[in-house]
Amino acid sequence: MSFLPFNGSKKNVSSSPRWFAGISIASHCRRIESALMGVHGQGSGAPIEIRKTISFDLPREIVDSYNSLQESIFKNGRGNRAASAEIKIPSSLLFHVRRELASVEEEAIDELLAESHLAKNDLLAVGIHDSGIRCQTAKGLYYQSLCDAPFLAEQTGFNIVDAFPTQDIASNGKGGPLFPLPIWIFLKSELSNRILLDLGRTARLTFLPKAENSFSHQRISQGDIIPCGSLLDTLTWELTGGETSIDLGGRLTVQGCQIPALLSDLRALSVPQDDWSPYGLSAERYLKTATKATHDGHSYQDVLCTTSCFIAETIAERILKMIAEHTTNNHPEFSEPEILVSGAGRMHGMMMNLISSQLRRRAMTPITRLDIPTETFDSLCTAMLTLMAVDHIPASLPHLTGSETTKPLGRITPGSITNWHRLLREMAQTKPTERSLRSAI
Repeated sequence: MSFLPFNGSKKNVSSSPRWFAGISIASHCRRIESALMGVHGQGSGAPIEIRKTISFDLPREIVDSYNSLQESIFKNGRGNRAASAEIKIPSSLLFHVRRELASVEEEAIDELLAESHLAKNDLLAVGIHDSGIRCQTAKGLYYQSLCDAPFLAEQTGFNIVDAFPTQDIASNGKGGPLFPLPIWIFLKSELSNRILLDLGRTARLTFLPKAENSFSHQRISQGDIIPCGSLLDTLTWELTGGETSIDLGGRLTVQGCQIPALLSDLRALSVPQDDWSPYGLSAERYLKTATKATHDGHSYQDVLCTTSCFIAETIAERILKMIAEHTTNNHPEFSEPEILVSGAGRMHGMMMNLISSQLRRRAMTPITRLDIPTETFDSLCTAMLTLMAVDHIPASLPHLTGSETTKPLGRITPGSITNWHRLLREMAQTKPTERSLRSAI
């Protein structure tokens, strides 16, 4: 799995790349990302070209309908995914959300193609990824994709690849995380190990081993650390009385001072997470503690400052722990890894300075310097999963998802006759990845 970035000068690349689009719906259905990716050739060594990425907020009506759908399914409160013997899904509301999302997804595809100056028949397949509806039942994990693939394929004529978690769930996995392998493909180095710090709604760490051999990806690890954007944005909204939900650049945070008692209380709430959730970590208990400080007479700037310090401290501790773990596991070269940063939280100047300080000023490099657009990275990973589905490349990592084996992911829905036949020809030309019995076990 040694996909290469395309720089326009590589030899032996096809003049007509295979084009794949990836669309990612944010975990709380508030934003859509889309990306167009070209692959020059076939096989794991094929150079990759990122042609265009687009992102925009979803209409408020869709967000409200999605929230109503989730609330009607999980009666016990937001974020509660407790076991239930019976799941009642309001079919009319689910139908409405899927159709509305399909119209926005079609719009995103059309905009991608228009700005990339590509014709519709240039696009081989479109991958759609969303967190879907998930909950544990007495009979196992239930998953329902929010993508209306048959309708979208009928409307656009494109071949649609969606429901990526289903194959992993069928193998007794959790259905995620699914992006670690695509992340490694895009960001790996042949010279050094790397750590990706994603400062999104949840702060997340991904260990990216250097590409030494064909088994290097089996050392990929990933873990959620602490609520980040979800905690700070909600806290900002509540403390400013709804004036704003975004503290641009940490402008409000830098005006405050630390509250020792609040910092101690937040530390006491911090419990290492040992499970993955597509919705991210819940910020509820931290919010209750932080907002209580304002009732005790502290300014909201002080509360934001203290909360940001707590998040930065927790992140730095986990990064140092990851470094130590791999250093003691016979990997002394990991003592000075490259630390990459993605996510909107990287724009929070004060928090970034605090993390850097506690990491003893280790350099933290935005992935934009590697020509990866951080705002649409999830859609690029979705496009990569789509390519891997077409080329029969196993994409799941059993040591992260808990599945019994690794396999290609995604459900393919045929588009127009012409596009479907073209996809079948491409798939027939690709030899499925062979694995030894030992690696399969």
